[in-house]
Amino acid sequence: MIEANFPMKLFFFLAALLLHSTVVRAADLGTNEPHPFEQPSTAYLQKFAKPGEKTFVYERYDARGGLFQREVTPLAKPVEITSATERVINGVIYRLRGLAACPKPNITYKAEKWDCTKAVRDYDDAVYNSRASVVLCKTLVLKSQSGVADAVSCFALVGAGNANDPYSVSYDDDSMVFFDMAAIGRNKDGKSLRPDLEHALDLGKQFQTDEAN
Repeated sequence: MIEANFPMKLFFFLAALLLHSTVVRAADLGTNEPHPFEQPSTAYLQKFAKPGEKTFVYERYDARGGLFQREVTPLAKPVEITSATERVINGVIYRLRGLAACPKPNITYKAEKWDCTKAVRDYDDAVYNSRASVVLCKTLVLKSQSGVADAVSCFALVGAGNANDPYSVSYDDDSMVFFDMAAIGRNKDGKSLRPDLEHALDLGKQFQTDEAN
């Protein structure tokens, strides 16, 4: 039972976090092999982990879904969160594919009204810079163009890998949509650019509605 002095809005926020974490942890059952779209398993990301060091993995995939190139480098400095859809990793700007940043200027976050971009930075800083040991971004761009950010999907291996804090996979694209920090883009015919994230959108709406009540 919820204690009378426990804020109901905070309960809904924690419930949303728990549900989202449970859904994302399904990635533990994900692919152990390179794949352009599917979430990687914790085992896949653990292959790139190095004791005492943060690692950045960048994978390029061709049109047939084959792994074209993989770069594995130390994550030399903290990931910069410049917007809900832009990440600066090792000095390079990447853009979450098919998403639009902050459809609303203010959102409910931690049971309070937050500026959307500030909420994104608070959330993702904890993921990338406090808890992640491996960051993986995947793209279908075979060769980067000067002045154009590669469109990517990004994942992080978070946790200490023990019984109290087991490894799990944080899916950045999914989180941004779930918490209403980013909107799924549409083409000129109104079709979703990220049908794989529609479920996260539907789940998030349930809690956004509950918090508003």
